[in-house]
Amino acid sequence: MPEISGNPADSVRQAILPPSEALNRFDPPEGFAPVATGVATKHIRYGFRAAGLSFLIRERMTSEVVPLMPFAAIPNGPGWLLGMINLHGNLVPVCDLRRLLGTGDAEESDRPMILVLDKGENAAGFVIDGYPCAVTGLQPSNPVPGLPDLLAGNVLNTLATNAEVWLEFDNGGFLDEANQ
Repeated sequence: MPEISGNPADSVRQAILPPSEALNRFDPPEGFAPVATGVATKHIRYGFRAAGLSFLIRERMTSEVVPLMPFAAIPNGPGWLLGMINLHGNLVPVCDLRRLLGTGDAEESDRPMILVLDKGENAAGFVIDGYPCAVTGLQPSNPVPGLPDLLAGNVLNTLATNAEVWLEFDNGGFLDEANQ
């Protein structure tokens, strides 16, 4: 006995074309002329603000934002080194660039946070004023005058957008130089 299917979905399945065949059946409207469009990709960098300055996180640098938490003070350490925190089982030094630049304490910020750059034994935390942000449209710029030697020596590049100047910061070099 032959099977009789009264299911309308079966007839719809038979009418559906494979994608390659369906795409080849496109009939452009009269006067249509395809235009090649170049896809512009924006080069996005990420930056943070601290001590009234804008810093860029180095490309391919691991970073993590954590809330300002209690830290263990380092006796006889420089005033800008707030202390150490335990993050994922690693001791991470926490630096306050406001104190280094002499522009105040971490508590003066509205939303102080710690941005931890790098990972493992190379990790270092910096008190920042808010969440990092995406930065595009960077162009080379003149160096920023008046930075302390410790900071100025670890600015790899100075770039600018239309609105502000960004310092590409070498956090590893900064800590290495600070430990000497």
